[in-house]
Amino acid sequence: MRYKQVEEEGIRFIFKYDDDAPDLLHIYARHLTSIDDALDTFFEGERESWNEERSRFETYSATHGLFWFWIEQDRVVMVVSCFRVTE
Repeated sequence: MRYKQVEEEGIRFIFKYDDDAPDLLHIYARHLTSIDDALDTFFEGERESWNEERSRFETYSATHGLFWFWIEQDRVVMVVSCFRVTE
């Protein structure tokens, strides 16, 4: 598996490349969202509580949802998915 790492505001974010389209990040291949979309949602969205069933945090902005979890508390985030929300 391949990953892309991005540093923002002292936090390292890890994004997985897609299994079916290995040259594209999973968030782009599946949802046409970008690293910037994910970072904006993480820092500006409303962080929901921990989803025990899915073992992840769920954060939402007016335009996007972000599923993620800490690999290392307050230092390293694994981005599971980033997607557009519709009203």
